[in-house]
Amino acid sequence: MKDLHPIGIPHSIVLENMFAKTYDSTKLEDDESRLELFYRDNGYFKAHVTSADTKIVETGGGRFRLPLLTNKPGKGVDVHLALEEDKLYYLNTVNYVGVKAFRTPETLFASTFGKPGDVFSTAKLRKGFEDLRKLYGNFGYINFVAEPDIEPVPGTNKIDLTLTFDEGKQFFVRRIDFSGNTTTRDKVIRRELLIDEGDIFNTRLWELSILRLNQLGYFEALKQEESADIKTDTKTDTVDITLKVKERAKNSIQLQGGVSGISGSFIGLSYSTNNFLGLGETLSISSQIGTRMDNVTFGFTEPYFLDRPLAVGFTVFLTRFNYDQAREASILAGANLIPLYNQLGSNNLLNYTSDSKGFTVYGSYPLKRSFARLGLSYGFTTQSIRTLTTAADVYYQYLNFLNFNGPNSLSGIRSSTLIPSYTYNSVNNPINPTGGKSLSISTQFSGSFLGGNVNQIEPVIDARYFRKGFGKTHVIGMHLSARFLTGYGGKDAAPFNRFYIGGENDIRGFDIWGVSPIAYVPSSGTVNVYNTDGSPRQQLYIDPSTGAKSLVNVTQSVPSYQLVFPGGDMAVTSNFEYRIPIFGPLTMAFFFDAGQDRILNTSQLQLNPGRIAQLNAEFPEASFQNKAVVAAGTQAIRTSTGIEFQVLMPVVNAPFRVYWAYNPNVVREYLQPPIAADRSYFPNSATYNNALAVFGQQQPFFERHSMFRFTVGRTF
Repeated sequence: MKDLHPIGIPHSIVLENMFAKTYDSTKLEDDESRLELFYRDNGYFKAHVTSADTKIVETGGGRFRLPLLTNKPGKGVDVHLALEEDKLYYLNTVNYVGVKAFRTPETLFASTFGKPGDVFSTAKLRKGFEDLRKLYGNFGYINFVAEPDIEPVPGTNKIDLTLTFDEGKQFFVRRIDFSGNTTTRDKVIRRELLIDEGDIFNTRLWELSILRLNQLGYFEALKQEESADIKTDTKTDTVDITLKVKERAKNSIQLQGGVSGISGSFIGLSYSTNNFLGLGETLSISSQIGTRMDNVTFGFTEPYFLDRPLAVGFTVFLTRFNYDQAREASILAGANLIPLYNQLGSNNLLNYTSDSKGFTVYGSYPLKRSFARLGLSYGFTTQSIRTLTTAADVYYQYLNFLNFNGPNSLSGIRSSTLIPSYTYNSVNNPINPTGGKSLSISTQFSGSFLGGNVNQIEPVIDARYFRKGFGKTHVIGMHLSARFLTGYGGKDAAPFNRFYIGGENDIRGFDIWGVSPIAYVPSSGTVNVYNTDGSPRQQLYIDPSTGAKSLVNVTQSVPSYQLVFPGGDMAVTSNFEYRIPIFGPLTMAFFFDAGQDRILNTSQLQLNPGRIAQLNAEFPEASFQNKAVVAAGTQAIRTSTGIEFQVLMPVVNAPFRVYWAYNPNVVREYLQPPIAADRSYFPNSATYNNALAVFGQQQPFFERHSMFRFTVGRTF
């Protein structure tokens, strides 16, 4: 009873087509036919409505009314339908007439239309005709027609089904032309087509050709029924195809600059195109100079090297990055979070300067007649890191990832990396997908056998899936990503390659890179010594150069644990979106994100042997273990859900979006560092209590429950 559903908005111009109307007598016959069709689809072939009665009744009114709830008098309609189901019918025989293209239709089409003894379903019959049209279209029979003859066997509940086929002629492609491609060369379009002039006109290959063209992103979305003008010539059994395209904006030029009390000043210029000179090549150039970062990058990709489907490309870069953890979180969150991070203590933040340069070359080749590609890339990077805080000193200078001793282990880092990959991608549009799936599997190998001094392995899996939603234009999207990192050959993985998650690229309700395990690593510090009465203990100091005398506080070294944000060696994120186009370029999306960043192998966060030996020699009672201590609760799963509005901007080929997120699962705890020194280290209780206040104090870590943010691009 689709048309007579009792819930509706009868007087709304805007929502009239979104919700069913109230009673409409002209639609009663349509609903009767729909009810009969439902029964026939389920085997009741002779089911029919015998009568339909309507009765007008009074509604509403009465002596009692609830506030804010309307109960006005009115009229309603009760609809009563009488239906005769009759018998449940089964197939008796299935005969095929006029089949010439296939030798054994009884066997080939048995699963399509059913076999004797199966329930007879008109829904299966309709779907079978659609499947046959596609099957014959694969062999060039584009005018195929099938007619059913349904004969119930008298006195039984069985049906004899005869299918008469008019296969028509087999058509071949005579000519393929293009229109509307003012920039893109004909050969760029032609090489994506899976059929050529002289081939059988295979409708399935033509459908896949349209999908391949949509994946390029060069044109407005092509629809198979509307984008091609196909003319048939029955005399020569050929077709002429004219493919009509509309070019999208292919170039993007951006000039950026600004001054901020948080992020400092910067100026940048970038240019990129995904269809360079109309040849389908990708070119990008960008440069930036500023307080945070100096960067120059140049990249180029040729998708058809030597007119073969071999995609090759390269990227070269030069970067200097001044990383301030509190400032980075503030920039990416769009708010000043520096006071929040300073609650943890400025020396507990990973602040450092990184200089790096390198290049990457890559290539990929498609597997025959599929959306899969095999790829291989090689990259070489040199990097040096200068630490700026105590946490960075402990974390970077003394971690054993290069198996070097001493504080110079972060200079001359050479990463030589080989990455084999497998990708499958049938997603129908790179910018605004409505269907398809993709899978990417790769493993990064970095090692001294390739000429570097970083030994690590990083497998990565990334999958996406899009399909039609409950509404005609609605889209369901799902995404899963998983990564793992480990060192080998006696070396730990490079600490700056560990994983941080959070932000609009994975878990929308959290700060970018704000989700990381928090750990403590063995260290040492200095505290003032106090007298028994709590006053600072002082001693006489004579300046050796001037002979001046003064009183200075007495200090002592104590064992401690330093808080660090090391990042995880395993990160898993998943995303779900339900996208509803509103009008034009505006889309509303409901989303749910979840992710976890964990340290699976704490042995990969070890200090170098020289440093741990030095600490245990200085503080033997501390008995430091050579691994990090992970703060309880900081590796928990985070989740985020909310609503997002996306506006697709053709100039930048990416959606502008505003979203509000609520985070059901967050970490809101006071972090308690391990206590390495007991009372026996100190001369009195006052000194001990002061040391606890400095190195044993709980530190607040409270993630937000909600977030509102503006950004550009998609999560997936």
